[in-house]
Amino acid sequence: MSTRLAALNLGLRLFEKPRLARAQNLYDAAEHFERLAARAFVMPETARAQPGRLDGLDVLWVSCGRPDRRRVLLYFHGGAYMLGSPNTHQHLAAALACRVAARAAVVRYRLTPTAPFPAASDDALAAYRGLLDAGYEAADIALAGDSAGGGLALGLLHRIVAEDLPRPAAVVAFSPWTDLALTSDSLRTNARRDVLLPAQRLPEMRDAYLDGHDQKDPRASPVYGTFDAHTPVLIQASQSEILADDSRRMAARLTACGADVELTFWPRT
Repeated sequence: MSTRLAALNLGLRLFEKPRLARAQNLYDAAEHFERLAARAFVMPETARAQPGRLDGLDVLWVSCGRPDRRRVLLYFHGGAYMLGSPNTHQHLAAALACRVAARAAVVRYRLTPTAPFPAASDDALAAYRGLLDAGYEAADIALAGDSAGGGLALGLLHRIVAEDLPRPAAVVAFSPWTDLALTSDSLRTNARRDVLLPAQRLPEMRDAYLDGHDQKDPRASPVYGTFDAHTPVLIQASQSEILADDSRRMAARLTACGADVELTFWPRT
């Protein structure tokens, strides 16, 4: 683990996790999250960001150097469907875009409380359809996201399969939240070890997002979804986080459906 990452993890554990745990209203944390991301995260040196529109949705186009403009990384930010924005996650999207010489489109999907489920899922599907309608080949589109955004990307893959749309080239999910029924063992066993997420707040976050809908709807909980072998999936997570088992179970579900899956765990993050 790098010194910078170790310092960030310490700060999250000492200050941000307690802040989330005691917050009277989680929606009030949104502005703080924006400020924290601006201070803590650094854009790659050659990165640039440009606002745009995609099928009626606001997106932030992020790229490095001279990317292949035919290739797009469709990125969905984390934040439990109530926090976050393209601004808070442009740094991560830019780092990925630099590595694959593509442009990243970070989607500003609708959040709770103004737009509960299935608004975020519908926006994700609209963004993907928007890329196809704009002339991008599915083979040149990769889906990616972290935490809730990782779950959103995998839920989008389920919808793509269910609606028999052209399959994307790949999916990358970082610590995806894949089971909103909250049945994973790591929610309990890693509650103290997780550096950021207070496990006791997840039911509140889940209920605010689902607004009474089925907790096992694959659009929200892709671990219960249907997939095929056409799209390779990379899932990365930490062994110490409360969503670790969401990643394990998601990988197992994809494998059972015949998909090519790579699951990587980081032991000390």
